[in-house]
Amino acid sequence: MVNSYSFDCTACGKCCNSPPAMSLRELFEHRDVFVGCIALGRMPRGADTPLHAFPVDEASAITIATLALDYPSLGRCSALAHDGLCGLHAKGKPDQCIAVPLDPLVPDHLQHAVLAQRSHGAGWIGAQCIRPGEHPGALLLRAGEIVDEEAKAAVQRRRHALGIERELWAAPLFDVLRRDFADPRRALAMLPSDGYRTIASVPALMGIGTLSTALARACIAYIDAQTALIHRNVAQAVQRRRLDDRPTTQTLRGFSDALQHARAHLRALPERTAASPLARDAEAWFLF
Repeated sequence: MVNSYSFDCTACGKCCNSPPAMSLRELFEHRDVFVGCIALGRMPRGADTPLHAFPVDEASAITIATLALDYPSLGRCSALAHDGLCGLHAKGKPDQCIAVPLDPLVPDHLQHAVLAQRSHGAGWIGAQCIRPGEHPGALLLRAGEIVDEEAKAAVQRRRHALGIERELWAAPLFDVLRRDFADPRRALAMLPSDGYRTIASVPALMGIGTLSTALARACIAYIDAQTALIHRNVAQAVQRRRLDDRPTTQTLRGFSDALQHARAHLRALPERTAASPLARDAEAWFLF
């Protein structure tokens, strides 16, 4: 199998066909652009179990990560501008997007398999941006090693963010899930075998916002921006009058209600400083 690939982006937008996976920190930064949510999935455990996976038993793991959510019927990223170019290219493009066509969740030595699949994938037909072999000025992967410095740095930042947020909110959320189910396999049974289940970002916000008053205020500001964005997106969907938009509309309205309950709880918390190392780490990560 070919294990060296080149990549020459043509700005065709084919890889911008849905909102990206993003860290919660990135969602905070782009709160007016992307509706954030938590994706819960399941996967078999293996030697290369990614950072966002938590072991349930010897064979299975639950994956916990944040991503952006929008109406699938739109078939585009929420940040895609009318000219077909990324609206965030010059102001904080998510690391997952900068890393494209690489997958930060896959080890470097297996990235050639990702590129091989994407070079022939249905969603990439006509793109002609991924080419096997080494081509001057466009080399991305050589012998299983990422050599493009920008892509390599984005992959490393994405993995770094997953590691940090695992400790700040994902691991505590998994502990809650584990406590809620006497048999953790019941939690797995609630998750689709070929995808993931999305829930509002409330568990992450509650976990972070209770650490200090400064973080609670940051979470409330995020909730206010998200509520306004959800209302705009739902209003536009109502105008489109598409039947296939209705499930997402119901989901977003549920998110809005859950966010408002979380806001009320965070506002009622007493004043508190970042007393614990975890709280100080969270402030350093989220208060930018």
